[in-house]
Amino acid sequence: MSLDAEDYRRVRQAARTHREELVVRLCGEAGLRPAEQARVRPGDAFEHGGGHLLAVFDTDRTDETRETALPADVARDLRQYAASNGIDDDEALFPVSGRRLSMLLGEVIDRTTGVDASATDLRRHFAAQLLEDGVSPETVVELGGWERLDSLAPVLPDPDRDDLIDAVAGAEASGSASQAGDPAGLTNGLLDASVDLAGELGDGDRQEAVAATACERLAGVTGVRFAWLAERVGDAFTLQAIAGVAERTVRRHLDDHGDAVDAAVADGEIRQVDGGNGPVVIVPVPTDDSAGVLALGTTVESDGRTTDTLTALAGQVGHALTAVERKRLLLADAVVELDFRCPASASVVADLSAALDCRVELSGVVPVDDGLLLYYLDVEGAGAEAVMDRAEAADGVDDVRVLAEYGDGATVEVVVTDTPAMALLDAGGRVHSLVATGGTATLTGELAGDADVRAAVDAVTAVHPDVALLAKRRTDHPAETAAGFRERLADRLSDRQATVLRAAYHAGYFEWPRDSTAEELADSVGVSSPTLHNHLRNAEGKLLTAFFDDLPSGEADR
Repeated sequence: MSLDAEDYRRVRQAARTHREELVVRLCGEAGLRPAEQARVRPGDAFEHGGGHLLAVFDTDRTDETRETALPADVARDLRQYAASNGIDDDEALFPVSGRRLSMLLGEVIDRTTGVDASATDLRRHFAAQLLEDGVSPETVVELGGWERLDSLAPVLPDPDRDDLIDAVAGAEASGSASQAGDPAGLTNGLLDASVDLAGELGDGDRQEAVAATACERLAGVTGVRFAWLAERVGDAFTLQAIAGVAERTVRRHLDDHGDAVDAAVADGEIRQVDGGNGPVVIVPVPTDDSAGVLALGTTVESDGRTTDTLTALAGQVGHALTAVERKRLLLADAVVELDFRCPASASVVADLSAALDCRVELSGVVPVDDGLLLYYLDVEGAGAEAVMDRAEAADGVDDVRVLAEYGDGATVEVVVTDTPAMALLDAGGRVHSLVATGGTATLTGELAGDADVRAAVDAVTAVHPDVALLAKRRTDHPAETAAGFRERLADRLSDRQATVLRAAYHAGYFEWPRDSTAEELADSVGVSSPTLHNHLRNAEGKLLTAFFDDLPSGEADR
């Protein structure tokens, strides 16, 4: 969910200790993930130009990843907390793991009646506040450590988006600002379109429909002559939608201004060119698996406020295009399967097989908050204690738990932070299988039939250079009603309910005797036990409702 100012105030009030409040504020007002907070030292905070900054480091503190701004009172709270607890400048501010801080946040939120949120929602609140204060989206991305502008797209359709949009525009426009000849009038029209598109883009079931809706709505804005959207395919661009202009004119734009279009995509910066009959603004559209551009023919030159608004709009469109593609992947009749070879240096699964001379197979994977994955691994040929010791010492592992022991094998839950599977998921793919023997793991993933395979492969190998693509093949999904059932259920479950239900299944919570207790499961997904039971009971109810209510008449009684 999205947190408004009142929700966030209530979350702060629910904190019972100085530490709890500081953890909440560092997330909600400085944009720090729980894992990043676990690496903070008092000496990382410093003053600059009359303000306060905090250096945010990577896992081993060898490289500074970014600097974020600290509100003055948050900086003061940080110093007071360190002083009152006798914490030196070079000591950890919170000497616990990031997962423990994530659980602490969850406990505070659980005490806040009517708020069902996570660390991600607190960070989005941080982004929304900066945007309301007029900070550019590019700067917000840098401060919060997001990788792409489209990461901010979920902030736009929040209930308080009118205030957000007004702040981004700096809009205290006079009556004359609505005239087509005034850049402020163009900006205000684009802002109105953004509000409308927040609801309309979600209705599209294909990327073509989303693109057409966006172009038609934008072409109707006062001060906009036309709009078109294109996607890069290989070295050329394929038109996805056109409104207000002939296709031959658009193709001439692409021919005449190809360098500007390529540059916009390459560096993510807006370009403005002369289209002959007026300016043409070329805006990069960020999506997970392709490169695209949105072009608007306008009647006036765009100013800084207009380009900020267009950046946010492009992120909104890109987010909708990505969401449609991911949903289509679940329902596709055909998929592309990719096999990746992962050495021990890139995969904890491969590392276990090499060090312990065993076979390791992934039985389930569950994404959780803060970019973590829960791996459920079946190990053959090595005991539970040896698996625990080796996994805990491996890079990219946050936690390990034994679920079951049997002879010379075990089933374990491993919390991983940096894996090829995560890169594949981020690229819009799905993990089909992961098996390791002899120090090499084979990761098999699935992409939609018409997905950009090269982009997905590059996304994996760019993060993990030691990983190599072994094979690519196209396969058909068998026609079955299970896909439709999963779609219906996915529409009913919240993200948190789906995460808890999936984790409970893979962790053996429904077995008898149980492989995992409720307390262990709650710790794995980073929530309190009462919250886990609440989400699990709601998810079970929706699962049974989807099964019994959606069956054909009489079938439920068989």
